[in-house]
Amino acid sequence: MIYKKTFRSTDNPFNLIIGALITILFLVGLYYIARFIFTILLYLSPLLLIAALVIDRKVVLDYIKWLVGLFKSSPATGMITALLSIVGFPLVSAYLLIKALLKKRIRQVAEEVRSTREGEFIEYEELDSEPLDLSRLEEQASRFNRHTGEDSVDR
Repeated sequence: MIYKKTFRSTDNPFNLIIGALITILFLVGLYYIARFIFTILLYLSPLLLIAALVIDRKVVLDYIKWLVGLFKSSPATGMITALLSIVGFPLVSAYLLIKALLKKRIRQVAEEVRSTREGEFIEYEELDSEPLDLSRLEEQASRFNRHTGEDSVDR
């Protein structure tokens, strides 16, 4: 015989109330966490924008060019995007900083790959191309061979 277990929400009406309260508390907690993070970003956003400019000013300039391009192609979309950029300035500045850091890291990795593929140039000093006088070394090797009884230095 097969037993089928069914759950009925009518058994206990408090389950629905407790579930709704837990969901509401969770959403309120998320709201306060997001508000806290946004407040911190609000105070740090000028520093984040300056850091993005120092790391890679092209990222910020490209973002401004993109906004100007939106104004030219579609003024309504450009206006809405500019207003959202002003309202969300803390998020935009954090985004620009992250993008600048990622572009910097990508350039570093590309440079490492290029240097391992092509090799690095090192400074060197060119020596005179005079032949070496190995007579003294050969004399020492022959004395060593006579002393040890070996025929050659190479083993």
